[in-house]
Amino acid sequence: SNLTLSDGTEIWLNSGTQLDFPSRFNGETRDIYLDGEIFIHVAKNREVPFIVHMQGADIHVQGTSFNISAYRDEVKKTVVLVDGKVMVKTDDNRMVEMIPNEKIDITDREISKEIVNVSEYISWKSGVLEFNRTPMSEILKKVGRYYNVQFEETPEVELNAHTFSGKLFLSSNLDSVMTSVSILSSTTYLRNDNLIKISKK
Repeated sequence: SNLTLSDGTEIWLNSGTQLDFPSRFNGETRDIYLDGEIFIHVAKNREVPFIVHMQGADIHVQGTSFNISAYRDEVKKTVVLVDGKVMVKTDDNRMVEMIPNEKIDITDREISKEIVNVSEYISWKSGVLEFNRTPMSEILKKVGRYYNVQFEETPEVELNAHTFSGKLFLSSNLDSVMTSVSILSSTTYLRNDNLIKISKK
């Protein structure tokens, strides 16, 4: 889903995301609180900085576009900058400035930075998942987030044995997506409500 805040900032929310924001920004900063994944295009206002608060870090913004994946139940938080400039400040006062096409991963112990193809990280908002040499376990994690399902693998399935590149179109029919995943990974699946069991073919 997507929404527009009172200042004109546009936000796209991925599944399982909780976002807390005021109906109107009245203070010296514009603050929102995130648990989950969003793509955000921040409306420029140099006099009133925009701050995204997430577990373990805050992101200070002027006017820019970026993706944040910061689910509370995942150790690693990820920020990908599309354009503009942001400053990421962790709870223990480590600071990292980002420029476009950079990704940072934040854990309790370290911050790592690399150059990436940003389309791989923001395509979900258009109903597409892009992958570049990605293990099947990571693909299933993103599919699970998008459709709010969980995966259970059997011991004989090695989801990280191969990597995959390409696009996976996320239709309203989860079974059609899972059929594509099964063909890619040479597996079968059994779906029981929100639990999907992955087995060897």
